[in-house]
Amino acid sequence: MIVAMSKFELTALSDDRAALLNALQKTQLVEPVFPEEEEGEKPAEPRAGGRTVLEEKLARTRKCISFLTAQADTVRGKDKSAELLGDQILLSYDEFTGIAAREEELLAAISRAEECAEAISERRAERNKLAARKAQLAPFLSVPEPFSSFADTRSTRCFFGLIDERSLPALQAYADGEPLAALCVYGGVKQLPVALFCHADVAEIAAAKLAEFSFVRCTVSADANAAEETARLDGETERLLSEEAEISARAVADLSHLKDLKIYADYLSAELEKAEISERFFQTKATFTMRGYLPEEEQERVRAAVAAVTDAYLLQFFRPSEEDTPPTLTRNRGPAKAAEFITNMYSAPDYREFDPNGFVFVFFMIFFGIIMADIGYGILLFVGGLIIMRRRKVNDGVKKLASILMYGGLFTIVFGALFGSMFGFSLYTFLPDPSSGSRTNVLTILLGCLALGLLQITVGYVLSAVNSIRRGHIVDALCDAFTWVLFCVGLFFAVFNFITEYFSIPVAAGVQAFFGTMTLPGVIMLGVGLAGAALTAGRKEKLLGKFTKGFGAVYGVINLLSDVLSYARLFGLMLSGVIIAQQFNGIGLDLIAAGSIGYVFGPVVMLIGHAFNLAMGVLGAYIHDCRLQYIEFFSKFYTGEGALFTPLGSNLEYIHFTETN
Repeated sequence: MIVAMSKFELTALSDDRAALLNALQKTQLVEPVFPEEEEGEKPAEPRAGGRTVLEEKLARTRKCISFLTAQADTVRGKDKSAELLGDQILLSYDEFTGIAAREEELLAAISRAEECAEAISERRAERNKLAARKAQLAPFLSVPEPFSSFADTRSTRCFFGLIDERSLPALQAYADGEPLAALCVYGGVKQLPVALFCHADVAEIAAAKLAEFSFVRCTVSADANAAEETARLDGETERLLSEEAEISARAVADLSHLKDLKIYADYLSAELEKAEISERFFQTKATFTMRGYLPEEEQERVRAAVAAVTDAYLLQFFRPSEEDTPPTLTRNRGPAKAAEFITNMYSAPDYREFDPNGFVFVFFMIFFGIIMADIGYGILLFVGGLIIMRRRKVNDGVKKLASILMYGGLFTIVFGALFGSMFGFSLYTFLPDPSSGSRTNVLTILLGCLALGLLQITVGYVLSAVNSIRRGHIVDALCDAFTWVLFCVGLFFAVFNFITEYFSIPVAAGVQAFFGTMTLPGVIMLGVGLAGAALTAGRKEKLLGKFTKGFGAVYGVINLLSDVLSYARLFGLMLSGVIIAQQFNGIGLDLIAAGSIGYVFGPVVMLIGHAFNLAMGVLGAYIHDCRLQYIEFFSKFYTGEGALFTPLGSNLEYIHFTETN
């Protein structure tokens, strides 16, 4: 359900502003809004005020957290660091604000980390320079002479550098034809080290010739050769790496502060949020006015929190008007709460529409169970999701996704039992076997999936009517929603017997007789629904618009049937999963039957195959199931685009509160 929200306006003395913001933040029940946001304008930039110091501290703290986390990964290994740096920090609000008393200690730890980070950065820069120097030396490793030996004398000139091996014959020919020049060639690949010695009188000509051959002169000057210089650089690199390791170890000594630094970062973030919003309040010299939203049922708690700070206040509550856009707070329990994660991935519900999460859960899980439909896979998903849920202390995205997998596992077990499938092995036959090759079985399951799709679409139109009625638009509910509900229900009754007989699908005599009596009423309902939709679609238009809207409504039948056909993916994904499982089972059993080493490799192939099939099946089931909810279902009724309720102090990165007072 969507919680009813109330607007509030609090006017109090400016001297009490900080204490009141702390009290309201502690309740986690109020979301401030400002006049420009209510009017749809771009929010004004808050004044700098005292935010600069907070922003600087927050930036330093976050940078320190990133640095210490990286050092922990480097020095102690990822497994150990994950144990040390766990991301599930739970504490009370008083413990959260109490971190301010340790600010001096934490700032000292931040300063030490900054010094270590700077020292490591300097050494990494030096290592990069050494690496570039080594890359420069690499082509000359085949030259045994030191670089200093390739120097000019008073009467000779030396050209030492690299030349492309394709240009070497031409250079050699030039050197052989010039009596005042001599060429030395060293081994290499593509780029060859060469040294051309010549008399000073022909140096200019030699330089011009070398330029024709794209000669690159060596700029290295050292009393050692390339191999010796490279060894020296390696030694320098090892020294720098050793110093980096020592600095990292020194930095890791502050890992004990990391949890507190994360709390401190969120504390600074909360303080910064209060500083920013307080600068946007309407203010006089002595008072300020704060506006916002809170759950209607929590008015007295908020009033009590304000009264505990000061007696000098005026707090008023109002019902949101039609022009207001209150934030959305959904409050569901059990299975429907798990569906909030799926719905919010698309868009949070609009404050004034029907909360769809209960229906989303039912359809999502049924479709998920149909796609997976295997007892073994269902048990693995249920147990895995349950373990993750129990281990996660905070209700974050991981825990929400785990709850979806847990419930999806239950439905997978149910449909696996109905189809009699266990890790791809057929245990018995209750519902038709999709992999049997029987045309009747395939068509029965396929048409069953399409019928489920028609049911979900019909429910979508019903919910569209509910949303219209909630807004007081009774005519819209009748003309735009109930006409299509009538059409969908009539379509099902009208075609049931025809389809089952045409495709030779066995149906109980009593069922067939019932639908036989409902065929004519179904045709009438179908016709009345379509005619009603066509005749009323253009009721708000003028002249030609009435005709075009009516024609569009009739054409909408094609879109509706196309949406129904989209549910064929349920059968396709289920069938592909079953066939893949059976193929891996067949390969594994063949290896086992071969004996010897097959006893080892057969189970391994089956284990790997089922792991792959489970992973791909879950991924496909989740994506395609979401698609059916978002496109085929939501398009019939869902407005979305709601803004989730984000109370003051809730935008925290690392911590979660164990209680709200």
